[in-house]
Amino acid sequence: MTPLVVDALQTELEAVTVDAFAFLMAAFVAAIFIAVGVFAGRKLQPIVRRLGRQIELDARVRETPFGELFADESTAVSNAAGTLAKYYVVLLAAFAAATYLGLSPVSDWIEFMVGFAPTVVAGFAILVVGFVIADPIATIVREAEAVQESRVAPLAGGATKALVCFVAAVIGLDTMGLNVAILYTFGQAFAFAAALGIALAIGIAFGWGGKEYVAANADDWFGQSPESRADPAAVSDDD
Repeated sequence: MTPLVVDALQTELEAVTVDAFAFLMAAFVAAIFIAVGVFAGRKLQPIVRRLGRQIELDARVRETPFGELFADESTAVSNAAGTLAKYYVVLLAAFAAATYLGLSPVSDWIEFMVGFAPTVVAGFAILVVGFVIADPIATIVREAEAVQESRVAPLAGGATKALVCFVAAVIGLDTMGLNVAILYTFGQAFAFAAALGIALAIGIAFGWGGKEYVAANADDWFGQSPESRADPAAVSDDD
């Protein structure tokens, strides 16, 4: 080989060696990122589980329709929350590793997942809270004195529960980034139907109550009329 060829090969070999060493170092640092993420996720998982049990997360979720999504195990919801927290931390570590390695497609995809996951969790939390508080609020409305006197307590309680659940569904799904335009349409129709039903109920209640009131007081009214107050003797003399 000529000296020029040897120099070119040597230069190319040195460049490849430097690039390989730099990639190995970057991969080593990325592996450290992931290892730290896995370690932190494993440490965080039991903490989230204990927190879920302390706030009775399992019992609260079981009271909602979402309870069917989890296994029959008593701590299934808390375990799922701990697992999600663990893998979210690992996902953050993977994002840091991909960004450090310059893997743009991978880092972009992970960035989307990292940003989307909290919105899903927040939306799900809003749904759960809404369905949990729907029953107590409906009970308060149903047992209110004014509602009890109106004889529509079951209807008022059911309508209140449906309204709270609907509002929670709209806010939760909207937080998740889903299109809830159709829910707004249903909400408008529901509000119109509810207003019409309430108006009819009030009208019927007043009408029926008025009927009973008239029937109960008709004799007194007719007894106090001018004709009835006339002197019976005078009436007989005229005859």
